[in-house]
Amino acid sequence: MPLCLTPRIERIAQAVTGRSDSFFAADLAMCDDRLRGALRGKRVLVAGGAGSIGSATIMELLAYSPAAVAVLDPSENNLAELVRTVRSQDSAYDGEFLIQPLDYGSPLAAGWLAAQTAAHGPFDLVLSFAALKHVRSERDQFSLCRMLEVNLVKGDRFLATCRRQGHGQTGGIFLVSTDKAANPVSLMGASKRAMELLLWAHSQPGAPASLLDGGEAPPAAHITATRFANVAFSDGSLPWGFLQRLEKGQPLAAPGDVRRYLVSPREAGQLCLLAALCCPHRHLLVPTLIPERDLVTFTAIAEQTLGAFELTPVWCDDEAIARASVATECAAGRWPVLVTTSDTTGEKDIEEFVGKDEHPRSIAGLSSVQAIGASHVDIAAFSRFMHLIDDACTTGVPPAKDVLIAALAEVVPGLVHTETGRSLDSKM
Repeated sequence: MPLCLTPRIERIAQAVTGRSDSFFAADLAMCDDRLRGALRGKRVLVAGGAGSIGSATIMELLAYSPAAVAVLDPSENNLAELVRTVRSQDSAYDGEFLIQPLDYGSPLAAGWLAAQTAAHGPFDLVLSFAALKHVRSERDQFSLCRMLEVNLVKGDRFLATCRRQGHGQTGGIFLVSTDKAANPVSLMGASKRAMELLLWAHSQPGAPASLLDGGEAPPAAHITATRFANVAFSDGSLPWGFLQRLEKGQPLAAPGDVRRYLVSPREAGQLCLLAALCCPHRHLLVPTLIPERDLVTFTAIAEQTLGAFELTPVWCDDEAIARASVATECAAGRWPVLVTTSDTTGEKDIEEFVGKDEHPRSIAGLSSVQAIGASHVDIAAFSRFMHLIDDACTTGVPPAKDVLIAALAEVVPGLVHTETGRSLDSKM
C-alpha cells in the first residue's frame, strides 16, 4: 500500500550525504557580513525560482532581509507552493514578495520587468535557475531543440533584457550550472556548459546586448556561476522518484554502477548565495567535495531513503518480480529495489566539477569552494549556433539530431557524446 507520510526531505538528505551540518556552514558564517551588506534592503530578481534549487536559495536569502524578491517561473503550481512556504515559515518575511508565471526569455517577462523598472528602478541582484535539466530531454531532435531553446535562446534574451534595463548592475547576475557541464558526455551537460559560455559572452568587453538580436547595452558589473552536485530529492531527480514510488506503492529502481555527489536542498541554496555574492567577477564556483569521501551510490541512497520509512531494501534484478512483490514485502517491513546497469545515452559513471583545461583556485578565507575563471567565447561562432536553434524552434523543423550534436560540439569543444540506442524512458 502507498506510504502517505513523508519524513522531512532535509533530514533524509542529511542521512544520504552523511552530513548533519552544512558543508558550507563555516564559509557562510565567514561571509555573513558581506552577505548581509549585499542583500539587506536590496531588490532581488529570481528567474526559474520556483524549482527545487531556486526555492531553496530564496529561503536562504530571505534571512538576509532583502527589500523585495520577485520570482519568474512558468510553473504556477510551484509558484503557489513557494508562496505558501514563504508565508508559513516561522519567521515571516515582511518585505515585498512578487511572483509571475512567466517564461524568463519571453516578451511578456521583458515587458513586466520594464514596468517594474519604471516603478521601482532595476533589480539589484539577478539569480537565474531557469533551464531544462534532464538527460531525457535529448531523446530526439525535437526535445533537444526545446532544451537548447530554453537554456540558450531564452537565456540570451533574458540576459539582454537585464543588461538593457540595468538589472544586476549593482549586485550582479548569477547563473546555475551543473557538474555535468565539466567534460560533458550528455547533451544536457553540454547545453549547461554552453549556458556558462553564454554568460561569459555577455560579460566580454564589447559584447552585443543579445547574441541573437544585436544592439548595445553595458555588461553587468558582476557575473558569476556555480556548478554543483546533484541536489538530494530535487524535483524530477531519481531520489525524488524514490519518494514518488513509495507514495504510489511501486518498486524503486536504481543503477548499481553509478556514483554521484550530493548536497542537501539547504546546502544548494547556501552554495548559490556564496557563488552569487562571494565569488570573483567572471568566475564560477565549485565545491571542494572529494571522491573518496563524498561520492554516493544510488543503491546507498535507496537504502537510506527506505530506512527513513523504517523499511529495508530487497534487491531485485527482474522488473516483473519487483513490481509483483511490493505488497508482500511491504507487509514484512521491506521494499523491492530493482538494481540496473547504466547503459543509457549520456550517463557518466562518476561526476566531476573541473574540466580538462580548467584550473580552479582558492578564494581567500573559504575552504568549501574554489573558483574557475571564465573562458573566452567566439561570439560570432556562438551567435551562428544560436540562430540555428532559434530558426529551428521558430519554423518547427529542426535539423537531424546528429546535425544538432555536431553544431553543439563546435561551441562546446570538450563534448564527447556516444549514442547507445537506449534512453531512460525505456527503464523503470
